Amino acid sequence: MLKKQLSEDLIKATKNRNQESINTIRLILASIKDKEIQLRSENKNKEMSDEIIINILKNMIKQRNESIELYEKGNRPELVDKEKKEIDIIKNFLPEQFDESATKKVCEEIIIKLSAKNISDMGKVMAELKKHKSASQIDMANASSYVKIKLSN
Repeated sequence: MLKKQLSEDLIKATKNRNQESINTIRLILASIKDKEIQLRSENKNKEMSDEIIINILKNMIKQRNESIELYEKGNRPELVDKEKKEIDIIKNFLPEQFDESATKKVCEEIIIKLSAKNISDMGKVMAELKKHKSASQIDMANASSYVKIKLSN
């Protein structure tokens, strides 16, 4: 399980005195703990799955990318570097992401499966894409752009 791997890597980082990894993994574990508390309050039977953890990690990367944009506009290169290092650490816990051609292939399959013809079908395609067995390996932003272009033509 991904949570166990995170805990083990926190111990390794602590032994190696790698402060950046320690801080980032602690942030990840804190986010997971928050989500567990939220799930318990919503539904007593809901278990914390690797899929939920992967979504947390993707959201953390998205937040850091947004911060990088703001720091670049504010001319804060030291903070940009810090955020990029955190992204690299977080990416270590994500499954390997599909390349562009693999993402396009999955999108094509779903478009054909749903017989999607125009942009009004985009919501259905994206919903199906999120349910796909390899959804954790797909960059949804890239997939969304591709589906939009494909359905617009």
